Amino acid sequence: MRSHSFTFAFFCAAVTTVVASNSHELGARFHHARRAIHARNNPVMKRCKSRDGTTTSTGVDDAAQYSSSYAPSPTSSSVSAHSSSAYSSSAAAPTQSSSATGTNSSTGSLLSVVSTCGDIGATLDITSQSGPNGNIYWLNCGVSDSGWNPTYVTIDELIVKDFATALQEANTPFSACSQYTDIFYEYGQQFGIPPIMIASFAMQESSCDASTVGGGGEQGLMQLTPDKCTDAPNGNCLDVDYNIKTGAQYFKTLLDSYNGDVLLSIGSYNGWYKGMTYDDATAAASTSCCRCQNNLDYLHQYLNGWIQNVNAYSDDLGVYHNLDVCSSD
Repeated sequence: MRSHSFTFAFFCAAVTTVVASNSHELGARFHHARRAIHARNNPVMKRCKSRDGTTTSTGVDDAAQYSSSYAPSPTSSSVSAHSSSAYSSSAAAPTQSSSATGTNSSTGSLLSVVSTCGDIGATLDITSQSGPNGNIYWLNCGVSDSGWNPTYVTIDELIVKDFATALQEANTPFSACSQYTDIFYEYGQQFGIPPIMIASFAMQESSCDASTVGGGGEQGLMQLTPDKCTDAPNGNCLDVDYNIKTGAQYFKTLLDSYNGDVLLSIGSYNGWYKGMTYDDATAAASTSCCRCQNNLDYLHQYLNGWIQNVNAYSDDLGVYHNLDVCSSD
């Protein structure tokens, strides 16, 4: 992870994106406490994070209730017994090295799907550009030429760690999230989302600090915009249960909107959209809102970092680092 001196907060303006006619509204873009992000879409979840961890951000649309086969949330005393689930360049896009291809054969430990974008490049070892859920260039398929067009992958096909089990590992990056384990499992069960995925969004939004309030009034773990806090209990949008539920609910709406396409849904949660090019993603670099760029390392960091119980930033996952050109003052 690159070291930064965090000294200020800032606010990113929302950008509206027009998508193909068969696409649904995109969600907000999210990022971690060290790299700000910006939403391109209509309805919800817009945020930026300053380098001191102060956030401005999201809002979540309501969705229907869903059920899944995830195990009930464990109590704090039973976490360790919970079983695993089934489940730097600023100028131009980097080129893929020949060593990045890896292998896409799988016995359950590597992602294996019918690829529409060449070799998946999944590797057991997690590196700056590869891991169990594929190579960064495969995940970013089309970004460097005709536009982002990811392979269709479902949530059940992802390689995902069980959250409670991950918390038992000495070097887990989720220590700050551990007190919310039961809630992540509750809404993982309700919406059919692996709990570690919900926790990963919380890490990126607020570093799992439930008291976080962004520069635009965004609230809590999942950084909900004020207009999405109207139903919060006693008007308290920092309420942990409400905050996590609303964020998880929103991600579920993305999955439903995209017919279960989890790569498209995760990207959309971060403000990506089908057809997004490198130039599109980095267009804001020369503006007054440099951090309003799309983080081009986001999918790799999320899929081969956080949900593998790996700190994507201290382990310096990614090859684009396009937000590094932004001034820290």
